[in-house]
Amino acid sequence: MLSRQRTSTAEVEQVLDSLLSNADQSMVNAFTGGFRVAQTKLGITKVVPEEVAAAALESAQVVALAILVREQLDPAQFATLYRPFATVLPGPGYQAPAPVDRQIAAFLARLPTLSGPSEAEAATVARVLSDPPRPVTASAVGAASPLAAPAATLDPAAHYQAAWKAVIDAAHRSGRTMAFRAAQDGAEMAAPHDGSGIVGHAGVAAGGIFMRDLLPVEQLLLLYEPFAAAIPYESLQ
Repeated sequence: MLSRQRTSTAEVEQVLDSLLSNADQSMVNAFTGGFRVAQTKLGITKVVPEEVAAAALESAQVVALAILVREQLDPAQFATLYRPFATVLPGPGYQAPAPVDRQIAAFLARLPTLSGPSEAEAATVARVLSDPPRPVTASAVGAASPLAAPAATLDPAAHYQAAWKAVIDAAHRSGRTMAFRAAQDGAEMAAPHDGSGIVGHAGVAAGGIFMRDLLPVEQLLLLYEPFAAAIPYESLQ
């Protein structure tokens, strides 16, 4: 849900929308209505709250439609649309994750290159994951962030904090605290120190990568989410 609210993702979804006008209409209809969609919605409601099921279903539909016109999409555009599912349900071109040390080295090498819109988007996602959702007021209308807050029934910040606590606890239990902190410190040093606010989040992402073998993949991907568009996790090879 966070991924689809990115400006960069919205731009690619517009490309997808234009391609679908020339796609097989019966196939498009199969992914947007009817029995197949009802089955998908039923499956989704078994694992996510009813309040967010509609948004989760829409995300799955976007990916299905992207697969339908995949040959007409630039590979990078397809990767953008498929990214929320890329690690938990590997798609075309999937490669097994590199060893942890290589992934962290690749992440640290690319962090200093963040700038412009990609850095601004990472900072916006980081803020959403750091701050609890606030009630929408009349004064806030028209001044919304480029990455609007998800529905109030879903608190990304709470999940983010819980995942980070799980990482710290896992590091202590496994006796890896010193190496874990070294990975975190290295990412914080490599991140742009220009006031964007992503330094600490870079450390969190590196810490998640370092402890990936003891984490559910969903927690790892959540901790990495601020950088998922600019430096896709799948690219850390």
